[in-house]
Amino acid sequence: MSHAPIEITNFFLAMQAGPPGLDMLREMFTTDATYSEPFSGSADPHVGRDAIVAAFDTSRTDAFDDSVIHLSGVEVAGERITVKWTCYSKAIPGGQGSGTNVFEMRDGKIASLTTTLDMAD
Repeated sequence: MSHAPIEITNFFLAMQAGPPGLDMLREMFTTDATYSEPFSGSADPHVGRDAIVAAFDTSRTDAFDDSVIHLSGVEVAGERITVKWTCYSKAIPGGQGSGTNVFEMRDGKIASLTTTLDMAD
């Protein structure tokens, strides 16, 4: 396991910050970044900072204000950083959910983010 680069640590801190973290998140992505996620039900990625921040904003509710994200594994391979995480929140069925984020970095910013969820058997 590697240590998470500061950009990735800051990403997860901004995610835990809820709505106040949206401006921080906006600055973490390249202007042409993409974000693929399972939460919206769409197979198409969000493209560009504004679309990505809107996706984060739409997925957040006041119920997530208690969220805490624990990182359980970080692998760094050049500009690709893979992070396993668990999110604890009363807004999540069962109180927790887990998954993996794969970040592709460019010039210190996130150029691509793909989030997948761990699914129970």
